[in-house]
Amino acid sequence: MSFTHLHLHTEYSLLDGANKIKLLASRIRELGMQSVAITDHGNMFGALDFYVTMKEEGLNPIIGIEAYLHNCDDLNDKSTKQRFHLCLYAKNETGYKNLMYLSSQAYINGFYYYPRINKKLLRERREGLVCSSACLQGEVNWQLNTNNPRNIAFGAKGYEVAKEVAMEYRDIFGEDFYLEIMRHGIADQLFIDEQILRLGKELGIKVIATNDTHYTFQKDASAQEVAMCVAMGKTLNSKDRLKHSVKEFYVKSPEQMQKLFVDIPEVLENTQEIAQKCQLNLALKNIEIKNKHTGEVILKNSPATPPTFKNTKLYAKDENLPQILNIELDAIDDSVYFTYKCTEGLKKRLENIPPERHSLYQQRLKREIDVIISMKFPGYMLIVWDFVNFAKKEGIPVGPGRGSAAGSLVAYALNITDIDPLKYDLLFERFLNPERVSMPDIDMDFCQRRRGEMIEYVANTYGKYNVAQVITFGSLLAKGVIRDVARVLDMPYNEADAFAKLIPAELGITLIKHKGKDGKEKDGAWEKEPRIQELVEKSPLAKQVWDYAVLLEGLKRNAGTHAAAIVIDSQEELWNKVPLYTNDKMQGVATQYSMGWLEPVDLIKFDFLGLKTLTVIDDAIKLIKRRYGVEINFSIMDMEDSKVYETIQSGDTLGLFQIESSGMQSLSKKLKPTTFEDIIAMLALYRPGPMESGMLDDFINRKHGIESIVYPFDILESILKPTYGVIVYQEQVMQIVQTIGGFSLGGADLVRRAMGKKKLDEMIRLKKEFADGAQKQGYDRSKAEDLWELIVKFAGYGFNKSHSAAYAMVTYQTAYLKTYYKYEFMAAMLTSETSKTESIAKYIEEVKALHIDIVPPHVNISENDFGVGEFNGVKKIIFGLSAIKGMGDLPIENIIEEREKNGAYQNLEDFVARVDFSKLSKRTLEPLIKSGALDNLGYSRKSMLEHIDELCEEGRGKIKAQELINNSLFSSEDVGINVRIQIEDKGEYDIKTLLDYEYECMGIYISGHPLDDFKDEIKKIKGVVKTIELENLQIGSMCMLVGKVLDIKRKISKKSGKPFGNIEFLDYGGKVDFMVFEKHLEILEEVDNSLPIALKCKVEEREDNANFRIMEVLSLQDAAKQNVKPKYKPQNEEESAIIPIDMRPKEIDTCAPLCVVLDPYNLQEGILEKLKVKAEEMKGERELHVRIKSQNYTFVSGVKVSSKIKEALKELEWQE
Repeated sequence: MSFTHLHLHTEYSLLDGANKIKLLASRIRELGMQSVAITDHGNMFGALDFYVTMKEEGLNPIIGIEAYLHNCDDLNDKSTKQRFHLCLYAKNETGYKNLMYLSSQAYINGFYYYPRINKKLLRERREGLVCSSACLQGEVNWQLNTNNPRNIAFGAKGYEVAKEVAMEYRDIFGEDFYLEIMRHGIADQLFIDEQILRLGKELGIKVIATNDTHYTFQKDASAQEVAMCVAMGKTLNSKDRLKHSVKEFYVKSPEQMQKLFVDIPEVLENTQEIAQKCQLNLALKNIEIKNKHTGEVILKNSPATPPTFKNTKLYAKDENLPQILNIELDAIDDSVYFTYKCTEGLKKRLENIPPERHSLYQQRLKREIDVIISMKFPGYMLIVWDFVNFAKKEGIPVGPGRGSAAGSLVAYALNITDIDPLKYDLLFERFLNPERVSMPDIDMDFCQRRRGEMIEYVANTYGKYNVAQVITFGSLLAKGVIRDVARVLDMPYNEADAFAKLIPAELGITLIKHKGKDGKEKDGAWEKEPRIQELVEKSPLAKQVWDYAVLLEGLKRNAGTHAAAIVIDSQEELWNKVPLYTNDKMQGVATQYSMGWLEPVDLIKFDFLGLKTLTVIDDAIKLIKRRYGVEINFSIMDMEDSKVYETIQSGDTLGLFQIESSGMQSLSKKLKPTTFEDIIAMLALYRPGPMESGMLDDFINRKHGIESIVYPFDILESILKPTYGVIVYQEQVMQIVQTIGGFSLGGADLVRRAMGKKKLDEMIRLKKEFADGAQKQGYDRSKAEDLWELIVKFAGYGFNKSHSAAYAMVTYQTAYLKTYYKYEFMAAMLTSETSKTESIAKYIEEVKALHIDIVPPHVNISENDFGVGEFNGVKKIIFGLSAIKGMGDLPIENIIEEREKNGAYQNLEDFVARVDFSKLSKRTLEPLIKSGALDNLGYSRKSMLEHIDELCEEGRGKIKAQELINNSLFSSEDVGINVRIQIEDKGEYDIKTLLDYEYECMGIYISGHPLDDFKDEIKKIKGVVKTIELENLQIGSMCMLVGKVLDIKRKISKKSGKPFGNIEFLDYGGKVDFMVFEKHLEILEEVDNSLPIALKCKVEEREDNANFRIMEVLSLQDAAKQNVKPKYKPQNEEESAIIPIDMRPKEIDTCAPLCVVLDPYNLQEGILEKLKVKAEEMKGERELHVRIKSQNYTFVSGVKVSSKIKEALKELEWQE
């Protein structure tokens, strides 16, 4: 007998469902079923993932939802939390669109604890939908279940009312409404079972059997309980946790369901009826769906539809456009308007370019316009132009460019970017390849503070529901899932922490073996870290944690929104293509489908990134204009100012975009850039691959004449000269392939992409094509083949020059500001970090290093932000009031407005008399006093603090007096209010208390620092870093922390009974709290807290605030004898899996990789099989690498072998 599961929760029910979709698909097929439904709780998050995966498995996917329904005509009604469950399924595309609309409205208008719909909506959007009455929480079932006292208490009426409800649903859906019955062995289900069948018979409504599936196998029941505890923050021992009363919510076979419903087999057959009704076929784009068992192509890959812009309102803004173009307004389309805007934009750009070069720009623009029009992308470009144009008109700072779009002259002409692609040899084909049709991708950086205005603008322009952010899902990943499960199982914290730390700190690490994106099996933590196996074998609790963690790893745990991505549909509301999501904390809406599923539904994303540095630059420029009347326009500034380069060469780069880390400071001094091209290269080379490969060293040595510059072919000099003969950029790879191999630039881009994918057969073919092309053009074939090997070697590390050049502009701008306007620049930097006290501390130290005085905050001189002022002819930075903790916007605004209107506050009485105490309370007055913002108004901080209640009372009394005056016979303008304050002079606090209060209110010390008396001794210690700099160090790096122990709280672990301590530690980076255990706790308890100490530490990954382990506690004198060298992180960048031979470590040890060299053109028969067998037999500690002869790269096999394999296979060529 056939059966289809119609009530099933996947991992997209966010820890209320543990069905991983791929595993579910294979299980459904294994059990012989042809169809299956997805009915996640209240959402369609997983609909497309489910649809495609089931299609690939050869199954019929039924897209559904278990909706929440409330019985109010007004969807916004929030008078009750009560909601009922209802299952809805899409029969066809109409039903699918209605399902998306219903789900969208549930979030947008019906959200109250849960996304809810009502029957009014159901009636409006019933077409194409099948409906079932759902579980015990369904309205029909709930009314029937008078066996449950809670139901009766909330109004359950029994059979007759349930009958009326069922008739109402039948009236809405007709024969597409079904009653639902379940048999899990739950008492309430048994109570209503007979009544459901009676209802069905009496009303002629068919009944279906479902199993409310939450996990795939019965053995997974306890893992689902653990997942629910993770979601609710409970442990398995929590008495108040939600739990399933039985273990029957798994994917049962048709045979198991037949046994359960042997008395009423028709309820199983009815599931097939619904499956036959639901035959949804989606016309997805940019995706090929193939049955993985038969190879049948179910859906061919078709390109996404380019977005259209056509907006006659915007066209009409150009009043003379019809006359200029000699065309009617209605006849203007995207291509015409696009061409016009590009042409006009280039004219303005050419004003700053020598006339003899104009023709080059005009020819390049025409070529780019032709390509963009032929690919039907004018609409996309105009949408980007429109919102960037708005930003610039409104004074919202926009970045000069980001990514490959900086290589487009069209983007430059439209003012989308601000970097001249011809001047810096940037390639259009790196942005848009006419030989490879794919959607363009322009990411935009905006001022972080005003990013919200940009989203608001596009929503207002295209429609509130035509614009959405993009949903993301947090998952239970390797380390995190160990910690989560350990907490649920009550494993002691220190044991859980130690367990989680055993998971290797590798990008994409999993707990057990898994298949990578390339289809190859990759080892997980279990295979890579033997100590995990030892722990699991030794500890029953650790084994339990591990087993659950393996089952739960990868499950979706929560929904969020992408930091940058926005989708825009200029033609229709988004819910016609994608269901929408929102919640109480969000502004606007987000898609329910994550990033990877947007192009398949014909949507294109735009990235709106908030870049803090743009805000800093804008604030600094405004300060400069206000103080000096100087207008700075970076878009026309020459970027070759020698003084700016001197700043960078000095390593004084803190605050400079992309080059402020310790590693970059060191590189700046070593490389000593002298041109803008050098900065571009710096940003491209400071990554693990180029640093480890020697590219960076080659670049530096050649720049400074230590190594000679040699070009493989003389014709390549113009391409490689800016990088001293080193192939640094992807664009250089493309230009070399074009110049020597005779490829078009589009073809060269395809070669670049192929090199990144590392497919051996394709590389062999392309090498031959390159060599043939070179020979055809008259170049030596052998030299061309050598050049190919060089290109392959560096292509894996090549960086996108367009992106690097655009960001180098921002780097230069910040360097310029720090060079010529360091006061204004540092004030702007401090303002940008107002909410981060640890960063404020770092930049205050930099301000001091620049010999800039900083004036403490004060009500008579401070603005909201950090500012610059002159005091007795000396320029100083003034602390901003907003950087004082606890000060809200309203009191600050009132203080500043009153001061600007009526002058400085003369004394404390004057301040209390003039400030509005309806906006200033004790809570905000206290930090003003502690920070010193009320100093010099006649009283000490101690006196004011100890009489703060009286001050507030006077302030409030003044308000009452003002009200009396306003209601009196006198005019309030004629009557003044004198405040008389009589408080006792209490003297002043000692310096330690004053500093502590400053730190409490501002996160920094202004009047001094507790470590200042020990500066000379601290300077003698090698490897000192500040606590705020630890994140810049590599895992495993050693370092020294120097500071004072402020407090120790000794505690006893409830689990182990052993002592541990919570330590409060202070250094020049600020305060940090961390935990120490018995050994170092006893040492620290003996330390004289009035003296600083040194902590020799090892950087680790930690869940708590600290990210280091103490190795030794030392006096400053002993620490000065140590030689510690911290290792700093380079910029994070995923690197190639191909390891060039000459880039591996030269020293050979028993654990170093062992490389076998294979000649693909001259392999002995059976040698590969023999190698495979021997590698299996002779396992050891050395990772086996396989080098393809004549191709200068190596594949990492993932197999570890013994050195003895070389003796066993002497016929092969081996390399250490």
